[in-house]
Amino acid sequence: MNEIEFKSAFDAVRFALSYSSQQYGESPMAKRMRGEAAEPGMGLIGLTGAGQAGLIRREMWELPDLHLSVLVARAAPHDIPCSCGAACCSGRVPNVEWVTSVSWLTAASAAHCSGFSHYRVRRAIIERIFGVKCSLVDIAKEYEAHANTVSNHNTAVRRWLEGNKKTGEQGVCDVAWAAMERRLDELGILKAPENA
Repeated sequence: MNEIEFKSAFDAVRFALSYSSQQYGESPMAKRMRGEAAEPGMGLIGLTGAGQAGLIRREMWELPDLHLSVLVARAAPHDIPCSCGAACCSGRVPNVEWVTSVSWLTAASAAHCSGFSHYRVRRAIIERIFGVKCSLVDIAKEYEAHANTVSNHNTAVRRWLEGNKKTGEQGVCDVAWAAMERRLDELGILKAPENA
């Protein structure tokens, strides 16, 4: 069993997707020389953090593309720091992993929207489901789509991703997270419910 445990599959995936190869922690010797006591955190810095992130990512990549895309869209940061120093740079750039996952889900969602399927509307709805703040009215205006089209797409895409509580039908998100939870639990990196 690993010494490092996460409270949930979401916490583990979020850690793995947010871990940067540019994160360098101070060595224990450097901290000791400064007279600092050891921190009570998880200790996921340097090679330990990179190893843990890699282990979690490896388990994610074993899942079907649909499930992987859902996990990344839910847990990855939407943008990441940029240190290019250009005058026009805001200091942040879109996270390619998140953008790629949203694109994959947008293409896959076409099968769930009947009639005329509007790609940009579906994409905006998927971005909205995964944390981009906008309203359905804003989406309809921006893409010059009828409000009913946007509403119908939203209903279909949400049912596909989130399921239907009335019928008890599971959505793709629930299935993907349950699969990841099983994988990480088998590895012993999730805290037992009584310890969480």
